[in-house]
Amino acid sequence: MTKDEVAAQVAQQAFNCMGYMPTPERLDFSILGVAWKLGFPKPKRSQFDLLRNYRIARNPWEGVSIHYHYQEALIVRFWSMQAEVKFGYLSKIMRMTEADLAIPVRASGIVPLDVLRAMTQWSLARAGQRARAVSSPGTISLEDATKIFNSLVLSYEALVSASVQDTRPIPIKDFQLGLSRDHPWTEFLCVCADNLCKDLDLDDAVRPLASVTMELAVSQVQNGLYTSLQSLP
Repeated sequence: MTKDEVAAQVAQQAFNCMGYMPTPERLDFSILGVAWKLGFPKPKRSQFDLLRNYRIARNPWEGVSIHYHYQEALIVRFWSMQAEVKFGYLSKIMRMTEADLAIPVRASGIVPLDVLRAMTQWSLARAGQRARAVSSPGTISLEDATKIFNSLVLSYEALVSASVQDTRPIPIKDFQLGLSRDHPWTEFLCVCADNLCKDLDLDDAVRPLASVTMELAVSQVQNGLYTSLQSLP
């Protein structure tokens, strides 16, 4: 196997262990799936398309574009970067991939940065698999995906860097709704929630409260993942 092929195999395992797998069952535990359980609004109904409304009532994912899935894939990619710094997540996945799948990770000479590059390259494909698994509509070209990634990478990397260096307690204000934007750890989660909401069709009237609900869902999913993943050998 080439170095790139090994990195791609580890990247797939990194997505899987973060719960970002292309099965309908795992979509129930996606950020949006958790947000719906917290009261986030389901896709809007149309007064002109009763058949679409019927399909969405049976499967709300049919009202969610592939752009949402791609945004979540990128969040998982940057969470993996953050988790590597905090508790060696990608290094653990590299060891597990070699031990469990007999892939020559050490012999290939790859490092966590190679895995992150592979996760970037595979984010669109994995998002497409997730979208197809639950019949979400739309397409994203490789060129458009690159533009989306480039528009986010600098801010996400800056927030990840700041979040792992700031050791202050996360502030909590009286009557605070949602997460604090006064600490880089929770600011990062708020920005993730903002970007997810941008790719969902929301009425302006419900957007402020929906954004708060999405922040809480993002935090809940990340907390659950990090608590579980830190225990990996």
